[in-house]
Amino acid sequence: MSLDLIEKEILRFLADSEPEVLCIRGKWGVGKTYTWDNLLEKATHNNAVALKKYAYVTLFGLNSLEDLRFSIFENTNSGAELTQAATIESFSSMIQQAADAGRRSRNLIELTASVFNRKGVTDALAKVGFLNVRNQLICIDDLERAGKGLEVRDVLGLISFLRVKRDCKIVLLLNDEQIGEGKAEFWKQVEKVADTILHFELNPSEASSIAFGTHQSDIRTIVEPLLHILKITNIRIIKKIQLGAVHLTDILAGQDEDVVKQALTAFVLSKWAVLDPDNAPPTAYIRSYNEFASALKASNGKEAPVDKFADLLASYPYNSTDELDDVIIAGAEAGYFNETLLTERAAFISARRKKTEGGEEFSRVWKDMYHGSLATSDEDFLDALFKSAVQEAALITPLNINSSIKLLREFGRTEMADKLIEAYIHAKSDESLEFFDLRHHHFSADETVDDNLKTAFQEKFDSFVDDRKPLDVLKSIAQRQGWSEADVALLAKQTPSDFETMFEALQGNEVRWGIDSVGSIGNSGKPGAEAIRKASIEALRRIAQKSPIRARKIARFGVSLDEAIATSESDGI
Repeated sequence: MSLDLIEKEILRFLADSEPEVLCIRGKWGVGKTYTWDNLLEKATHNNAVALKKYAYVTLFGLNSLEDLRFSIFENTNSGAELTQAATIESFSSMIQQAADAGRRSRNLIELTASVFNRKGVTDALAKVGFLNVRNQLICIDDLERAGKGLEVRDVLGLISFLRVKRDCKIVLLLNDEQIGEGKAEFWKQVEKVADTILHFELNPSEASSIAFGTHQSDIRTIVEPLLHILKITNIRIIKKIQLGAVHLTDILAGQDEDVVKQALTAFVLSKWAVLDPDNAPPTAYIRSYNEFASALKASNGKEAPVDKFADLLASYPYNSTDELDDVIIAGAEAGYFNETLLTERAAFISARRKKTEGGEEFSRVWKDMYHGSLATSDEDFLDALFKSAVQEAALITPLNINSSIKLLREFGRTEMADKLIEAYIHAKSDESLEFFDLRHHHFSADETVDDNLKTAFQEKFDSFVDDRKPLDVLKSIAQRQGWSEADVALLAKQTPSDFETMFEALQGNEVRWGIDSVGSIGNSGKPGAEAIRKASIEALRRIAQKSPIRARKIARFGVSLDEAIATSESDGI
């Protein structure tokens, strides 16, 4: 049912004073409560609500009909505060009205107060108060979350009573995904009570319009079309994505527009995966997703396994995961971003993009000549693929270059495949050590890596030369409280004298953060960690020996002078 029709029916319901029960059903988070509240406020502002008293009641945590009756009474507002949450003032007003309407019950209350306890007074007050619930509008939410002591049939019975005997209009908001067992019987009962049942099911455009409202922004311009592609209609999920997108763009303020757009594209997809695991692809799938490899699975003549997410992501502007995407996905999973690492990766991707003009030809060849045309000849496609891959090698992920190399080889272009490997390694010559470790790239379990590409990566890994200054690396580790394999490999080559010089060059927070980080690396069990542990402890021992106060400072880091001496002697330093 379209949002326009739903809104018209709700506004009709509000404007009519005749007793009626309206049921609005739909999935969790699609905007049932939001839309009802918004339209009620709008109608109230336009003086288009027939009844002048209103109560919003959630059944979450209510365990009896007495609880429900009292909740309706205590949450009733009227007049200018009709759409506002109940307050102590509105509750006091309702008590006064109940007292006026039920003055004959005063003796009952006084007798109860004298014989029983305070709870007896409350129960009596609830009964008297409920006498005043009539000719009013009531919204009952969260029926599926009612306590175990509150049966659905009892709630529906009370709703029917309020409609027939108290001339009330009741709207019932239902999350029909959470009804559980006995759905058929449940709906039979609802249909007996409800005069009208609306199925609240929005399309992506309607959902995003509700979530974003009338506010326009650069973030909305980028994010909203992505939500439409993924067909996300859950407004609560959209709101959370929107909030995360704002935080992400704040972190990336000052970065290139294309990099921010890439980050938002990865975030929308991965945050959806975290928030809606029943409908979205898992984050592990996103990490290993390779649009071009997916296309190749059908080209070898074998029947590819069914991939229910492939068609969805084929239309989404995300073809594989690079270093920036990886940090974004990790942030979506954790609920927060590693801001230092995120800005580092963003700057790195930006610098990489600037090496290649345009940077879109490789993707265009795949999208237009492979996916988007049946008329393109094999020769034209393969030639264009090779040319664009060589031209934009600095921008292409290992997953995508592997797919291209395998395709060239499969169709007899072996020489081109080998030349592409050579061009790719050259274009990536200034990458970090981790880049040339294929374990760091998210190849799917069924995707093989071209043998020659694997060999080229291993050779580059084995011959890698790290020309960074060790002190700069140590300061970077201290600042971001994290390290890479390349950082560990470089620090493992440092002598005790090198560490002594570096430790004494640290200033301020760098001192504790740097020494603590080196200690953590030394105890991590990683390759090279033991060498770092020995050299760093000896360096601290040497510094401690220079003066009593320095020895006391070193003791703060959990390294005593005696322990350091024993360690250095046993290790033969």
